[in-house]
Amino acid sequence: MNLLRVLLAQTRANFIWYFLRDGEMIFWSLAIPVFFLLVFSFAFGGGNTRQTSTFLVPGLIGAQVLSSGFWGVGAMLATFREKKLLRRIYLTPLPGWVFFTSLVLYRMTLLAMQALLLAIVGGLLFHVRVIGNPLAIAFILVLGAATFVSLGTVIGAVVRSTESANNIASVLTVPLAFLSDAYIPIDRFPAQIGTLLRLLPSTQFIDAFRGIAMQGESLAHYGGWIALLAAWTVAGTAISARYFRWV
Repeated sequence: MNLLRVLLAQTRANFIWYFLRDGEMIFWSLAIPVFFLLVFSFAFGGGNTRQTSTFLVPGLIGAQVLSSGFWGVGAMLATFREKKLLRRIYLTPLPGWVFFTSLVLYRMTLLAMQALLLAIVGGLLFHVRVIGNPLAIAFILVLGAATFVSLGTVIGAVVRSTESANNIASVLTVPLAFLSDAYIPIDRFPAQIGTLLRLLPSTQFIDAFRGIAMQGESLAHYGGWIALLAAWTVAGTAISARYFRWV
């Protein structure tokens, strides 16, 4: 119970610290996905903005999951190390797992806010309907977040400078968002390329999330991809634990 209180207190401290320090960044992290939804829906929708938006809403949410893992955790850990903040945290009585868990809880709560906002805007403006089972949607969203947070933590574990971490996060986030069925349907690529793109964990997550949320598919329908995402999560966590250093 005491550790749970510590975890909740640290998560609350993360919210206070980030909102006070980076309130403008948080505003834009909520506004930019909505901006992309509006622009892409009108630009690519033609006479059927509802169909386009139904494709884009889960894709944009998936892109935010990638960003939360690679930018929100990976690059941030490298920044903390460079500024000696990780060392200060290590020297406090705060257990390491509490620090990481509270950080993940903060990012996942922000992600939930982004997802809810996109779903509301999509529903009000473009009549997008989320028909999937709420528990199944929550499960696949949490699994996807865990996968890319674990992969992002690898960046924070092995990269020592903020500049390098930001560069790696950019190289991973932007191409994956455009090549993983988030903004552009994979079916528009040549068949051979599409087959390769479906091997990416980002594509597997975004397609599973879209199918479960927008088409009402069951978790069992995507059982193979869920198993692969879980394997990526375990692998990323193991590598991070092996190479992570507080200083």
